[in-house]
Amino acid sequence: MNKSFIDQLIALLATPYGLIVVAIGLLIVILASRSRPAGWMLFSLCCFAASLNTPQSRWIRVPPPLLFPLQQMRSFGRPLAIVLLVLLVILAFMTKDTWRRWILPTPIKCLIVVQGLTVFKTLLYGSVEFALISAVTFGGVIFMLRMGLGKWLQNDENFHLSARSIAIAGSIFILLNTYQYAISRYAVTFHQGRFLGTTDNPQQAALVLSATIPCFLFLFQSSSIWKFPKFIWGMLLIAVIYFLFLTGSRMGFLIGLSSILLFYRNNGGAWFRLVLGLAVVAVFFITFLDPATVISSSGVDSTVRDRFASGQDTRGAAWNGMWQGFKNNPLFGAPLESDRMGYGESSWLSAGSNLGLVGFIPMLIMGWESLKLMWQLDRLSKRQPHYFFQSSTAIAGIGSLLVGSFFEPFLLGNITFVLLAFLTYLLMAAYLIEVDRARTYYMQMTTQAIAQPGVYQ
Repeated sequence: MNKSFIDQLIALLATPYGLIVVAIGLLIVILASRSRPAGWMLFSLCCFAASLNTPQSRWIRVPPPLLFPLQQMRSFGRPLAIVLLVLLVILAFMTKDTWRRWILPTPIKCLIVVQGLTVFKTLLYGSVEFALISAVTFGGVIFMLRMGLGKWLQNDENFHLSARSIAIAGSIFILLNTYQYAISRYAVTFHQGRFLGTTDNPQQAALVLSATIPCFLFLFQSSSIWKFPKFIWGMLLIAVIYFLFLTGSRMGFLIGLSSILLFYRNNGGAWFRLVLGLAVVAVFFITFLDPATVISSSGVDSTVRDRFASGQDTRGAAWNGMWQGFKNNPLFGAPLESDRMGYGESSWLSAGSNLGLVGFIPMLIMGWESLKLMWQLDRLSKRQPHYFFQSSTAIAGIGSLLVGSFFEPFLLGNITFVLLAFLTYLLMAAYLIEVDRARTYYMQMTTQAIAQPGVYQ
């Protein structure tokens, strides 16, 4: 499997597509050294590439082919993400120091500890090659965040660009899959009629879509009323919700709903207007079009509708198995059964089952520190109302993805779209808190200078 990945990377670089990607990437790196938006665009491309994956299981031997160029992109998804990550690391080396000092918040440091424990255990009992690849990949991600994105986040303009980068990655995902969906729907809905797009299963598609909602909400709210960008971001948000529904993922719907509730937690009027607007659109279609026609033409498979209405427990057995693994090996986790760790449908139970208390305790600290960040941001938004939507973006992103982490093990990955989005939301939170501390300190020093004028005479 490791050799397969290395072979894929070499094969990508040996193809015209790979050479084009490298050439375009290097051009963006040169542009980004002079223009920050180009750097954020490169990060958007890396996030999108990290979402690409080919469906493969004992039930799916060969998935239906996608249209050009989606088939080629999906086939080289992970190597493409690695190439773009390397370019971002190069760009991070070129980034100069800024006024910021607190770049990586505590939750990210806790995830580094968990990843370190995972690599160490895999080195001892599993595949050394896989452990080294994982360590280098995740190390590259952290270096890119610490020396690149974290330093870029030094003013409100770059905060806006960071939110836009996640939204652009989601927009690329939506537009390319809409192209495939409009021409050949089956290739992206063959999994029980549920939408999986260019990911490997509907749950991953739901995670990708729901992770972008806070950024789309921020861009929609920050755009001037009656301006064209506001219309574009609003339409893309509607498309996200539509495809999220097509995934048939109750977890994805829960994450999306959590995002909206957290974003508008202190602004019931905006929440009410959003719900009212969606209701008006629904009433229009139901009133002027035949309901059966709407349902049949909307692309919603009957299994998708039945899944939302079903109360079937699809994770109980997996959760029970991980819980038993944790109870049987409470200190260091269950022994490896292959050359790497296997993760079930929960970041938290997977950490406990595979790493025991040694890994579960850092996860708990990560969760607690993330909640503290959300609490600090909420207080900041009340003290500084002009930072409400910025704070709400980070709060909604962190909070909703923490909810999702109870159902999927994405916090234990090393380079996936959802993990990159979660880490970016944490960086956003750290920036907002640090800039608030800097302004508070400046105001205190200014007040002291005014109160003691004689010292400076």
